[in-house]
Amino acid sequence: METSFKVAGSIVAAVLGLLVWNVFPEAEPIITGVIAAAFVCYVFSILVKVTVKQLIGDELIELRLQSNATADRLDVLDRKVTAILRDALERREAANLRDAVRTTHKQGHVVQRRSA
Repeated sequence: METSFKVAGSIVAAVLGLLVWNVFPEAEPIITGVIAAAFVCYVFSILVKVTVKQLIGDELIELRLQSNATADRLDVLDRKVTAILRDALERREAANLRDAVRTTHKQGHVVQRRSA
């Protein structure tokens, strides 16, 4: 849609320019100056677009590298936390098992003493 507006605007400008050029020959230097200024502005706008695209592209690449580095650090932290939690769970289960064995062993002694 934007391209069609640009094309239509260019055609209208060209027709009006030719009309003014032929109807008012004394306006030729003004028209020539306006065309030259428009061309210079167009070239500058293209240069700005290219420069901005390069800068944004470089920033995006840098942000992607930073996010990858952060994701790698998070992966390492996740593995460490998982290992710590797994170790704590194993210790807790081992302690619970020891307590269960001790409790069962003590209850066995109490039952034997009562029956004797």
